[in-house]
Amino acid sequence: MRLSTSTCIHEKVLWGKELFYTCEESIAACVKGGYQVLDMNFASYSRGTLPMTQPDWEYWVKQQKEFADSLEVEWSQAHAHFYNWETASESDRQWHEELIRRSIIGAGIMGVKWLVIHPGSVNDETWYSYQKSLQANVDAYKKYGELAAKYNVGIAIENMIERKVGRRYASSVDELLELYEILDDPKTFGICWDTGHAHLAGINQAAALKQIGKRLKATHIADNRGEWDDHVAPYFGTIEWEPIMKTLKEIDYKGDFTFEIHNFTNGLPHGMHDQAIRFTHELGTFMLDLVK
Repeated sequence: MRLSTSTCIHEKVLWGKELFYTCEESIAACVKGGYQVLDMNFASYSRGTLPMTQPDWEYWVKQQKEFADSLEVEWSQAHAHFYNWETASESDRQWHEELIRRSIIGAGIMGVKWLVIHPGSVNDETWYSYQKSLQANVDAYKKYGELAAKYNVGIAIENMIERKVGRRYASSVDELLELYEILDDPKTFGICWDTGHAHLAGINQAAALKQIGKRLKATHIADNRGEWDDHVAPYFGTIEWEPIMKTLKEIDYKGDFTFEIHNFTNGLPHGMHDQAIRFTHELGTFMLDLVK
């Protein structure tokens, strides 16, 4: 395993709603903090009028790639645009799917190995529908996979957060593995394990990771206190990390240990991010030393 972090670790200040830093500034800050392997968070730049929504989005992606290359950055993962299937209108859904398409192509341009794409959930006239959710995800991921294969990008299916009221597809390991097996294309598809999502669902993460085994291709590493998806650094929540680290070693996980901890820095003022990012690199190095 190598240590990596998402570009989202350096985006906002003082809990602002808008991005404070450019993508290039985020990349540079991560490198300054010690990271050379990064996760490109396309989702952050696919909102409102941000770069991935613009006609020249491919040019923008190529600019980020060129800048990262100048700093010898490697892109092991990326996060695609995502949206709520259940509330999107048909016209909105078409635009959201276009942004996911752009994420896949953008991942190819940047040389990303695994692009993480959220599964969606489908409700019928009564409630959550497992069967309709399964079929809708099979259809969606087959489409994503066909495009991703053209750009030499793998698609990692992420475990979701179970709702306290209602259901959310792919919150369970069974559903993740069922979807993976139906897609039946291990060269194109894998699984991304989000530790924060699993903690909120009350999952035994060591047991879950053993079930996933070699199908695990990417990680989103974050902590919380079991109430909200806080996205803070490990040991700042209530996840027990030692069994997770031990299991990642036992299953011989070959991917990267990727922090997705934007809320560890988003509340900080400008000028404090460098120190915080450097600390997360030291923390991640300590955690990986546990499994050497």
